Amino acid sequence: MKTAKYFLLILFLLLLPPSWVEGQAPTRGLCSQLSLKCSSTYEFSPYHLPFEIREKLIVGKTYKSAPFYAVVLKSVKASGSDDCGYISEEERLEVQKLFHDRKVFASRVSCPEELILYTNVNQDFNFLAVYAGASQSEARQMLKKIKALGRYPQSYIRRMQVVLEFST
Repeated sequence: MKTAKYFLLILFLLLLPPSWVEGQAPTRGLCSQLSLKCSSTYEFSPYHLPFEIREKLIVGKTYKSAPFYAVVLKSVKASGSDDCGYISEEERLEVQKLFHDRKVFASRVSCPEELILYTNVNQDFNFLAVYAGASQSEARQMLKKIKALGRYPQSYIRRMQVVLEFST
């Protein structure tokens, strides 16, 4: 009987996401489809790629999305000034019209009161990107579609996570 309990405990620990075992915050699902409502206790801005956070937010805590692939369409140098050096919301919305089923999102690193960051990107630049899926093969297909448009010849695939550094 004790052996069965230990076996179940070990099996449970093996099945936990690695981030839980290491003491990190668990990753959360993305809200990448425009047609679905995102259930989150944090109110993401329209230009963010939102992800699900269901618990009460704790000041000083970091929340991360599940890893995903994006196709970065464009980058601009971030600046410490009030304009921050970012892609405009008008431009993001214009590009969103091209992708009815996938979220087009933009970063605003170095902007006042911005709590959202994206991993695996140069934090000296802000970017415009489209969600490309959970797998590399899906991302390659999306990159191929984007390159076929001829508007973003320098676009590239990047694996990343959305990070909320909750400080207010």
